[in-house]
Amino acid sequence: MLKKYFYLLTGLALFLGYAFPGTEALAKSLPATKTEISLVDGIAVDKKGNVYIAMRDNNIISRIDLKGNMTIYVGTGSSGFSGDGGKATEARLNVPAGLAFDKSGNLYIADRNNNRIRKVDTSGTITTIAGTRTAGFSGDGGLATQAQLNLPSGVALDGKGNIFISDRSNNRIRVIDSKGKIRTYAGSGNDGFSGDNGPALKASIDRPFGIALDRKGNLYIADRRNNRVRKVNTQGIITTVAGDGGYFMMGDNGPAYRASIAGPTGVVVDDQGTLYIADRENNRIRAVDSQGMISTVVGTGQQDYNGDSEVARDTNLHLPFGVALNPDGKLLVVDRSHYRIRSIDLKRGSVKTIAGNGKKMFAGDGGPATGASLSFPHGIAVDKKGNVLISDKGNYRIRKISPDGIIHTIAGNGIRGNIGDDMPAMKASIYGATSLKLNSKDEMFILSPSGFVSLIRKIDEKGIMRKLLDTVAPKYLKSIANSKYKGKVQTGELAIITTFSDIAFDQKDNMFISDRLNHQIRKVNSKGNISTIAGTGESAHYGDGGPANEAAFRDPSALTTDKEGNLYIGDSANNMVRKIDTKGIISTIAGNGKHEATGDGGPALKAGIRNIDQLAVSPNGEVHIVGMNSNSVRKITKDGKIVTVAGTGYQGYFGDGGPATKAMLKSPVAIAFDSKGNLYITDMGNNRIRKVDTKGIMSTFAGTGNFGWAQDGETVEIILQHFP
Repeated sequence: MLKKYFYLLTGLALFLGYAFPGTEALAKSLPATKTEISLVDGIAVDKKGNVYIAMRDNNIISRIDLKGNMTIYVGTGSSGFSGDGGKATEARLNVPAGLAFDKSGNLYIADRNNNRIRKVDTSGTITTIAGTRTAGFSGDGGLATQAQLNLPSGVALDGKGNIFISDRSNNRIRVIDSKGKIRTYAGSGNDGFSGDNGPALKASIDRPFGIALDRKGNLYIADRRNNRVRKVNTQGIITTVAGDGGYFMMGDNGPAYRASIAGPTGVVVDDQGTLYIADRENNRIRAVDSQGMISTVVGTGQQDYNGDSEVARDTNLHLPFGVALNPDGKLLVVDRSHYRIRSIDLKRGSVKTIAGNGKKMFAGDGGPATGASLSFPHGIAVDKKGNVLISDKGNYRIRKISPDGIIHTIAGNGIRGNIGDDMPAMKASIYGATSLKLNSKDEMFILSPSGFVSLIRKIDEKGIMRKLLDTVAPKYLKSIANSKYKGKVQTGELAIITTFSDIAFDQKDNMFISDRLNHQIRKVNSKGNISTIAGTGESAHYGDGGPANEAAFRDPSALTTDKEGNLYIGDSANNMVRKIDTKGIISTIAGNGKHEATGDGGPALKAGIRNIDQLAVSPNGEVHIVGMNSNSVRKITKDGKIVTVAGTGYQGYFGDGGPATKAMLKSPVAIAFDSKGNLYITDMGNNRIRKVDTKGIMSTFAGTGNFGWAQDGETVEIILQHFP
């Protein structure tokens, strides 16, 4: 249906030059300044001047060579942990942050969400040198590989091979010696500010980020929450070298310790002892000279992009996250929210962009779905070819995951709204797509709110977004006005107010709509004629065993059909699942009317159903129920029993690789099956799509669990040690 646009997206991925497994064509280098980049949390430069950047949302480290071309250096794009002992390009990272090189050319990575420090040697082999993956604090005095770290964000190395780590959420700086043993170098573990002019081990630091060493071995710390940069000398004494703790801009051309800086995140020191600070919240790079005087070297304080300039002080930055120095003495700046890497000629004062075209790379498109960032995924469907379609609701897009696990956007321009009808779906805006459904032709229908109006849109066979129906359409209002029974809302003062809560299709492409406010079910046949097929409009429960149009519902929500054409309704406020057969007769098939999750293993009619957010029928004809607040998926068996198939009932993220019934979900809202019987769950609260295979084993199918795709977060770090 959307082949034309899938090819367009593939071409875009080729242009961007990202190499993911199974796509060899993407491995070639492409101009870095023409390439979209995502949020960069780390930067480093090797001895030759090649620049390396850690793209957190894409779980990769990319290299910009001396010709200005960009290629992937570490990571597959998938989120997770794997690959130790093998090729770095085949390893999985999880939100990579700080980067640094040693004198031999080995690269060190703060693999933040894996709670590890990893090393890529000059042959391209990756290993773990610190951390156990479990977040915590332990191991001082022992081997670093057996110690616990907590979201490490930065690394730096001295000339003796000691590796310093910004152990962010432990509020410590730790060091690994040449024998691989770890100890705390600075920080008591308590947050807050204390300890200046005393032993660094007794001082309080608060969420340290960037760290760097000068030629004498002094360590500088971007003490972010304290709005300071602090220094630990070679005797282990800590002092403040910049920042008075105030969160604002003040003090240029005066003593740095009396100036104010706001949320510093990156530091680097040149051979003359000048300290450069990424003064993030002030949108500036500031310098502290060897006499302790501070000044702004880049940035105006304004964040609007105004291009590269011959005068760095006139160039706007937007939340700069880090700084580094290349062998020529140029200052590199991660202009993070302008999605660019900038090079500053400190002698001339000019600015040049060396990577990024200013467009935000959508995290994950063109790569493995397990490396993509999702934001409140909601509706889900599986087409006949096995593609999983999801509403990435918070990102205002519809995305497709192919059977080989690669994710693409197929609809939505990322802008909130419901504008763009009769335009290519990729150019249309999408807002709040709560339900995705396919008809027998695999045409996609999207249900979403639009102000006080519920809207059903369709993407046709040419990839064009079409408006199909909304709740204020004259033909819709006329059809329900002409029905035998009027909903309570239709007969009241708010006659024009109604809502669509779900849609479903039968094999004849009749569309069914649940009108939740009016407690009725509508039908739109293949010719577009609308009729009311169920519900008297009264908020009640009666009518089982008789015609559905004489029955009553309370807030009907979820809808689904089976192969025979039976329609199943989540009668939400009645806490029941009801069925309308092909003769129009209604019955209750599950639920005792109580708002509780009870009765597993027993008759479905005697079970309590806490909530019904969506229904789906498996290939073998069993009705499945997903409950957001019950954090579970249950099914009604062929012999009328109810059992849990996924979730423990407690919210959380746990259980991948094991039985789905022992796994934890967090606010699951929708489910769908493929033709083989695999169950897909939009685990909205975990920002993941989870999969239960035919053996009942749970896994993550898409999403890293990281919120959204362009959040600021607190994951940063940018470091370079400029060796003699």
